[in-house]
Amino acid sequence: MQTSPLTAHASAAADDALFRKITWRLIPLLFACYVFNYLDRTNVGYAQLQMKDQLGFADAVFGLGAGIFFIGYALFEIPSNLWMAKVGVRTTLLRIMGLWGLASASMVFVTTPTQFYVVRFLIGVFEAGFAPGVLFYLTLWFPSQRRAQVTALFFMGYSAAPIVAGPVAGLTMTYLNGVWSLQGWQWLFLLEGLPSVGLGLVAYCWLSNVPAQATWLSSAEKLRVQQVLEAEQAVNGTAQRATLGSALRDGRVWLLGFMSFLVILGIYALSFWQPTLMKSMGLSVLEVGIYSVIPAVVGIIATILIGHHSDQTGERRWHFAVSAIVGAVGLSLTPFFMRDAGIALACLSLAAAGISSAFAILWAVPGQFLSKQAAAAGIALITTVGGCAGVVAPVVVGYIKTATGGFTLSLYLLSGALVLSALLMLLALPRSALGRHVPREWA
Repeated sequence: MQTSPLTAHASAAADDALFRKITWRLIPLLFACYVFNYLDRTNVGYAQLQMKDQLGFADAVFGLGAGIFFIGYALFEIPSNLWMAKVGVRTTLLRIMGLWGLASASMVFVTTPTQFYVVRFLIGVFEAGFAPGVLFYLTLWFPSQRRAQVTALFFMGYSAAPIVAGPVAGLTMTYLNGVWSLQGWQWLFLLEGLPSVGLGLVAYCWLSNVPAQATWLSSAEKLRVQQVLEAEQAVNGTAQRATLGSALRDGRVWLLGFMSFLVILGIYALSFWQPTLMKSMGLSVLEVGIYSVIPAVVGIIATILIGHHSDQTGERRWHFAVSAIVGAVGLSLTPFFMRDAGIALACLSLAAAGISSAFAILWAVPGQFLSKQAAAAGIALITTVGGCAGVVAPVVVGYIKTATGGFTLSLYLLSGALVLSALLMLLALPRSALGRHVPREWA
């Protein structure tokens, strides 16, 4: 029996309302959690402005501390995500956020390089599994063609965090320095670490592990979500067993991991070096803090718009490839305008728009060929491979800057990485390898 257009339209509208309700329930809290994830991961970059003089740490100490964080993160990424698939997101976020928040706050007691290395390593261990865990969690609630937009909204926390990171760090380290015999950098770790513990408790109380357990959904709504997800699994017809071995044997998972690595090279390079790059344009420290907000805002807007369009069309490969190439163009044009801060800032904003959008689209791809059961291991593996860029990017850019005296060569290198990721998506990962797209009326 064929469904009438009027009935199909009403069903699509009802589904839109249902998944909008789910989005408003889950995403705001997960967004806030990701903001603090970024702050607790990167606040050492601001804190070192005072720690270096007060504790006598050399620049090499901070460089090694940054790398040790990602080593701990990579080692425990997959085990953490596999454990979450067994115990659920509520318990997992309580564990992850509680431990990373306490570890970050314990930085106030650091006085020696060894203590610094140990705490940074532990923060990486405790943070492991957060982002891929949330990505896996979203596969339990949203079908693939709706997932790009909610993924973009979640990752928007990573883009939004720099907007508050600089001002918060500057104000805290300036006006709380010496209060209650604590230095400004110690207050920074306390004020950005302890809220993460509180958010973990909120997540435990607010979130539901799966739709069937959601008391805020009616029985009919729970059934509809289950039908949509089961229809997608039936259409894809590519279910895999939920084992790490199945993910390790799937070449598409490794390929996406490598593409994630190429994109994250640009993300972390800009995260660590964009302030220095902007300062080299002749801007003051205050101007750097203010103007650095602009690329972040542009990245957020682009991510939302492109993620929404990708969901509406059901197309991933070209959305990713074009976004990555736009990011490459922005980075490669920046060196030509280093003496014109306005144009250079526009180039960095173009780069942020492309890189942020490509990163969000990339995470909607695994759900198109991985079953719900296999997604935990697959997403964790992709994140682990991509996360290695966190060790490579800051070191490589710093080495090139030391060797050449500028950022031109490193920006070209990062642009090449983005172009390569676009080519891999189009040429090495054909549409036939991603499973069949679920028709709109099924979701």
